[in-house]
Amino acid sequence: MKNNFEYPDNINKIRGKTAVNIYVINHENTIIQIDAGIKNDVNKIYDFYDEKNEGPDYILITSVDYIHVGALKELYDKYKPKIFVNKREMDAMINGPELKGIMEVEGKGIKFDGVKNISSYNRFNLDFLKIIDTPGYTKTNISIYYELGSAIFVGDALTVKRNKIKIDKMFTQDIKSAEVSMEKIKSMKPITIYPSHGEPYKLI
Repeated sequence: MKNNFEYPDNINKIRGKTAVNIYVINHENTIIQIDAGIKNDVNKIYDFYDEKNEGPDYILITSVDYIHVGALKELYDKYKPKIFVNKREMDAMINGPELKGIMEVEGKGIKFDGVKNISSYNRFNLDFLKIIDTPGYTKTNISIYYELGSAIFVGDALTVKRNKIKIDKMFTQDIKSAEVSMEKIKSMKPITIYPSHGEPYKLI
C-alpha cells in the first residue's frame, strides 16, 4: 500500500517518524492512544495533542518493550491517562527492567522508566474495544479490535512491507505462535490492519 492511506475521521497517527506507529482513536470524545513510542517521540506526541487542545484518556500497550513504552512515563506525568497492559507484563511495566536477548537488539539495551499507575486488561471496560491475544512477537503481545471502525491495531504481531502483511522474523520470539496469530487476524476480514511498522493494510 502506498503512503497515501486515508485515515478515517476518528483514527489518526502521530505525525513524523516515531519508533513505532502511534495511533489515536477518538470515540465519542474519548481519546485512546495505542502504544507510546520511545522518549525521543515525546515532543511529537505533545505537539499532536497541543494542536487539538486535548490529551489521551487511555493509553493501551500492545507489548511491553522499549519501543512501545519508552515514553510512557512522561506521557503519564503530563496527561494522567488510564494505562492498560497485559496482566503478565504488570511487573515489567512497573519496574522498568533492563532489556535482554532479542529485546536488547531492538531496544539497544535501553532501560525504560517504570510506571506504577497501570491496570491489567482483565479490568478493561471500554465496550467498543476488544482485547485479543496475538502472541508471537512476544508471548504477551495483544491486538486491539475496534469493531465500529472495522480496525485492528496489531502492534508487532504483523508488519506491512511492499503492500503485504508479514511476520518480522528477526524480532519475533515465537514464529509458530506468530503464524497462528496472523491467521486469527486474517480471519477477521473485512478489516483494516494498523501495524506498529508500515502503512495500514485493508483486508477485504
